Amino acid sequence: MDSQALKVLFIGRDERFASDTAEVLRETGGTLEKTDLEHAASALKVNSFSAILFEPATANAAGLFQITSLTFQAPHVPIIIVGSIHDEGFAIETSNAGAQGYLARETFEPHLVRRTIRCAMERQIERVALVAEKENYYGIFDHLIEGIFRTTPDGHYIMANVALARIYGYNSPTDLMANITDIAHKLYVEPSRRNEFVELMQGNDVITGFESRIYRKDQTIIWISENCRAVRDNGGKVLYYEGTVEDITERKYAEEQIRRTTQELSRSREELRARHQVMEENLRMAREIQLTMLPQQYPVFPDEVAPEQSAFQFAHRYHSAETVSGDFFSVSALSDEEVGVLICDVTGHGIRAALVTAMIRALAEELKPCAHDPGFFLRKLNSDLFNILKTTGSPMLTTAFYFVANWKTGAMRFANAGHPKPLLVRRPENSVKTLANASGHSQPALGLFEDPPYETSEAHIAPGDLIMLFTDGLYEVQGANEELYSQQRLMLDVKALIAKPAGQLFDELLRFVRNFSVNHEFEDDVCLVGMDFAQRPQKQP
Repeated sequence: MDSQALKVLFIGRDERFASDTAEVLRETGGTLEKTDLEHAASALKVNSFSAILFEPATANAAGLFQITSLTFQAPHVPIIIVGSIHDEGFAIETSNAGAQGYLARETFEPHLVRRTIRCAMERQIERVALVAEKENYYGIFDHLIEGIFRTTPDGHYIMANVALARIYGYNSPTDLMANITDIAHKLYVEPSRRNEFVELMQGNDVITGFESRIYRKDQTIIWISENCRAVRDNGGKVLYYEGTVEDITERKYAEEQIRRTTQELSRSREELRARHQVMEENLRMAREIQLTMLPQQYPVFPDEVAPEQSAFQFAHRYHSAETVSGDFFSVSALSDEEVGVLICDVTGHGIRAALVTAMIRALAEELKPCAHDPGFFLRKLNSDLFNILKTTGSPMLTTAFYFVANWKTGAMRFANAGHPKPLLVRRPENSVKTLANASGHSQPALGLFEDPPYETSEAHIAPGDLIMLFTDGLYEVQGANEELYSQQRLMLDVKALIAKPAGQLFDELLRFVRNFSVNHEFEDDVCLVGMDFAQRPQKQP
């Protein structure tokens, strides 16, 4: 830049300053063009200039306004003010108006003029780049789907994006901030929600999923979910809150529709419906409630023997990625000889997935009369689930595997609805195989189609065998170098642990997978269910 010939536009009346500056520029091959403020716009349209030297007629607000006007006319050209050395206050204000430098006419020095122009050009390049970056940021900021906000502890907005204004029904962020000056009473339907919000922020600094009813500009009521963090100064005082807002009205209405649809089921479901309604209302806050939905004790076969003498021995491991899980399983005695085992995995994890698992549990309980036929059982389960979910307008994919085993005959019947193939571990043969459908074709997950066929396949099990069911969170784990823990690797690890009882095998296997994981943890829900065919109980003499 130092060797570049400069072309400078001088706007003002000081002939001597203009002449001296022109002489300085000529020394390095540069030129100076002189004009007045009235004709400056024309000169800027015709020619490109390295810099503008502007001499305001007055050192007051009018002069500052003229500086700002020039920055709009030539946004990429640095403006250097020529003024009096005695106008210190005005000199400071010129930078706020958009000027990149200030030259005092009383202390004209060639090297100072050259340096001031060069520095102003460098600052202008940085400013233009910064403005472009800022415009790009705000372009992204204002085109986000989620609402973004920044509020003060006393309850007014200091920043909002276009999406937030749209969610709240305002024409623009400015309109929103001008109208909502008391968040507690102008926004929340229940003003106490603001106090709860502030108390949570004081204690935790971060909150997620803070759900509330709020008034839009037209006084209609919607549901929102807020994620927020507190920003504090060095002394620990809260400066402001910033976070995101999501309109969850449709989800709330969908949840209400599901509840109402569930209430319309046959009278025989009354007891189950009441129990599951309680779980549905408390699912967001209580992991313990969901855990009570899992088997608390296993059936024994035959039913008169002690648990340790049962022909079938069961074990499970259950890990949720969030507070509540989208995985579920059940173990039910269908008779003194047969057991039915169901495992399912609802897409995703969290509140919505857990809500669907609650419905599946209720439906499975109602379908016990047809539980002896796995294919027919899954077909009926799919039909009921499809009819419930279609009213929400947002179907959720649910995979499931169900089998029925008889300890006397060793017969096993099963059906698969898009679920990972379970493993048949034959300890006497030291082999691990997958349980595939007889046709060799996959069958669709539950809840997607109204009435797909689900075939029942058969297998034979013997004492020493282990049936191992699991959800895809067990093997969809990323290790170092983005390597994935595959189902093939799972089978090899199970084979290495084949001699261990199901419970110990599961614990070791989970440790293997965690060690493989790049962050030593599971990112998705994990459910493992095992049935050991321990022995056929001897008849009592």
